[in-house]
Amino acid sequence: MKTKIHFGRIIFYIILFLVVFGVHAFMHSHLFMMLMWLMIILPVLSIILCLYVRHSIFCTLEAADRIAEKDTLSYVRIELTNKAFFPVLHVRVNWNIKNKFYNVGSGMVVTMASAMRHTEELLIPLKLSKCGNIEYSIDAITVLDPLGFIELKKKNPAAAEIFVLPSKNLMPAIDASDINRGYTEAEETQKKGYDFSDVTDVREYIPGDKLMSIHWKLSAKRDILMVKDRVSMSDQQMVIMLDLAGSMDEVDAVLDLGYSIVRSFVRDNVFVKFMWWSENRFEFEERQLMNLDDADNAFSDMLYEKIYLDSEKTKEYMRSIKPELKAYVNVLFREGEAVAVVVEQD
Repeated sequence: MKTKIHFGRIIFYIILFLVVFGVHAFMHSHLFMMLMWLMIILPVLSIILCLYVRHSIFCTLEAADRIAEKDTLSYVRIELTNKAFFPVLHVRVNWNIKNKFYNVGSGMVVTMASAMRHTEELLIPLKLSKCGNIEYSIDAITVLDPLGFIELKKKNPAAAEIFVLPSKNLMPAIDASDINRGYTEAEETQKKGYDFSDVTDVREYIPGDKLMSIHWKLSAKRDILMVKDRVSMSDQQMVIMLDLAGSMDEVDAVLDLGYSIVRSFVRDNVFVKFMWWSENRFEFEERQLMNLDDADNAFSDMLYEKIYLDSEKTKEYMRSIKPELKAYVNVLFREGEAVAVVVEQD
């Protein structure tokens, strides 16, 4: 516990007490004598009440939404709960905002008050201009005694998290014919009847085969259950690799473009494999995207990573770790802008 003493206020109070004492000594007034005793008791009572309230007060933090769009308002709710039978007039809440994706942050102080046995709520609107994993946290709160002489600090760990994604209204400025070279048979969809596989043979039923694989018309003709053998086509989807290399502004532009491209393909019912290089785990992270919620969750997971400087190393890692991948779409920052290029591996 750290205590801050306001010596200026104490000195002013002592001077005021001496004035009252001087008036009492000159006038011998019972009123000023009572006022003197009151001025002696009040500081002690004020500090005792501050200790009591400090023990009975705590603060919580909550983000209104788990996911928010960039450049839109999001709200953070701070709740100050006072369980004491005495009001608190001045509580200073020290809270921090940190973008863990870009490793930048700032702090601010919010001053609140609360009636006795009451919870005070403060809703703070914030407009976030960068994507990222935003962590709001409270380290401590500080309670000021009623006379303003001392501030008592109390540890109050509380945190809330929000993921800031690019705007959903952005349209990718890309050449679709060029991007389409990044996949071959990605026209598989999620419409009823599609299962991302292709029929290669028909054989007799073996116990354990799925009922959905039975060829009912052929089985009726032959009076024996026939099953459609299938091979997965998931290796022929659209592969998009997002490069997290560059400065904060450069990576933010890459996120905007990559997010719009991914959503565009997913809306067209294209099966997307989304990838990025993880500096934390030193491996490629992969997510299979079949709907827009999958895209949001994948980008949220990616925002736990950290950005890096060298964009060329991801291509080298891709060639050495994923040599079976013949082509993919690489979204990166190059020549002053975010671009999407098709990389064909030999």
